Amino acid sequence: MISKTNKSVLIFLVFAFAFFISNLLRSIIATLSPILTSEFNLTAGNLGLLAGGYFLGFTCMQIPLGFLLDKHGPKKIVSSFLIIAIVGTASFALAQNFASLLISRVFIGIGVSACMMGPLTGYRIWFADKYQQRANSWMLMVANIGFVFSTLPVQILLPIIGWRWIFVGITFLIIISIVFILLFIPSWDHKFEKDENKPEGKLSDIWSNKFFKSVIPLGFFNYGGMYAIQTLWAGPWMVRVTGYSPLESAIGLFWINFIALIGFFVWGYILPKISKYGLNSFKLMKFGLPISYLV
Repeated sequence: MISKTNKSVLIFLVFAFAFFISNLLRSIIATLSPILTSEFNLTAGNLGLLAGGYFLGFTCMQIPLGFLLDKHGPKKIVSSFLIIAIVGTASFALAQNFASLLISRVFIGIGVSACMMGPLTGYRIWFADKYQQRANSWMLMVANIGFVFSTLPVQILLPIIGWRWIFVGITFLIIISIVFILLFIPSWDHKFEKDENKPEGKLSDIWSNKFFKSVIPLGFFNYGGMYAIQTLWAGPWMVRVTGYSPLESAIGLFWINFIALIGFFVWGYILPKISKYGLNSFKLMKFGLPISYLV
């Protein structure tokens, strides 16, 4: 008999594995950019499109995902979408031109699009309220583990097996992730009660919400800008502007992502502890963001 705590840890680890793969795929272009540029004669614009193809597929699915996850649950939706990711990674490994690379990246983005919101949907039902911030922060830590593995480890594997076989390996990791999800994630028996006295929620309600509008710049410029640099442009910049070798660039990316990983782990650990003293995440951001701009 698995205890409730052990079951929660198992659920987190299974989802974390899928999210790790998602972010490995998200940021791997930064490390592969020199070899892809050489092999396919890519421009900086082409590299940007390859990164953007992932986000195009990922972003387009977020609105329908909300409905699908509430209705069918994370187990069914995440495992089903990952099948699309398998198509994307396998086709990327076989790509012969830029167009096929780009289409494959879109499929990858669609396939892993549920790997973040799926777990968060499950956590809000299966985990106690006091652990929500920790679970969310540690999922971001897992994202950075994926980023870390997309740097130096990928660079080490490149001369040994080549980038195509790296994607074949990732394809098998996705298959393993699907098996874990089907075996260990609970079925979705949660039903959201519908209040007949309240009108059905609309997207316009979200866009008109004052709190949502207040955090849009934070998400777009801070979070989006950080990950644009972290997962794509830092690598090419170190090679083309500073003159680093591909290996030195990968080492630089490794340390950027490793420090971010430590940061997410620390915040995930201390936030539940300091929140009892009235120090929530928004108060901390109010003081921390200006410091980050100065740095």
